[in-house]
Amino acid sequence: MKHLLIIIFIQLFSFAIGQDFSYPNINKQGKSIDSFIPKGWSLLDSAEGDLNNDKHKDMALVIQHNDSVLLIKKELDNTDTVLTQPRILIILFYNTATNQYQLVEQSNTFILNHDNPNMEDPYQDILINNGILKISFQIFMNVGSWGMSDNFYKFRYQEHDFVLIGADYNYTHRGSGETENRSYNFLTSKVKISTGTINNNTQKISWRKLNIKKLKTLKTFIRPFTWEVEKNYYL
Repeated sequence: MKHLLIIIFIQLFSFAIGQDFSYPNINKQGKSIDSFIPKGWSLLDSAEGDLNNDKHKDMALVIQHNDSVLLIKKELDNTDTVLTQPRILIILFYNTATNQYQLVEQSNTFILNHDNPNMEDPYQDILINNGILKISFQIFMNVGSWGMSDNFYKFRYQEHDFVLIGADYNYTHRGSGETENRSYNFLTSKVKISTGTINNNTQKISWRKLNIKKLKTLKTFIRPFTWEVEKNYYL
């Protein structure tokens, strides 16, 4: 199984935005979702739930540009351009004083685009549950790799930031049936590692201590699969 899929991750998602596209500034407040969707953009997904523990429902939105644009993409030592529809993550808190939603976070990079015709759309879902914002991706190559993975990121709002408190990486080799699941807890700085096969319910489980000096946030963890959390393992 090794870590070929991880190398593919880096090649696919290590890109820089070119000068041919400018992301819009999202409205600071509004009464409805429509208030936060700029002209030329559409709602791709949304989630509702209490994120700041004030007993009121907040919202997380994923919006997508209606048209495809050319973006510069850097793959290790190579530079190319891709045609894709940019995406934005928007997080809104409900303000009881104004009876409006207030913009608290905008990320132009964390939601992966579908920019490779040889793979399925990596974006899967966004959820809010028990105060946790959960964003999931799936890496499934139609050609070029037997590996596939489901990847989950868990953020909690604390000290005025959305802090990455946990992540899960679930890998399956479609040929051999080998599996490797890694569940990261950044609050305890530990990772649970489970290995096995899809044909056997028995798994080998081990634990490892992580060297985490500072928790990542949506502001400092710019893009999935760019943080080498362990040697040869990128989240």
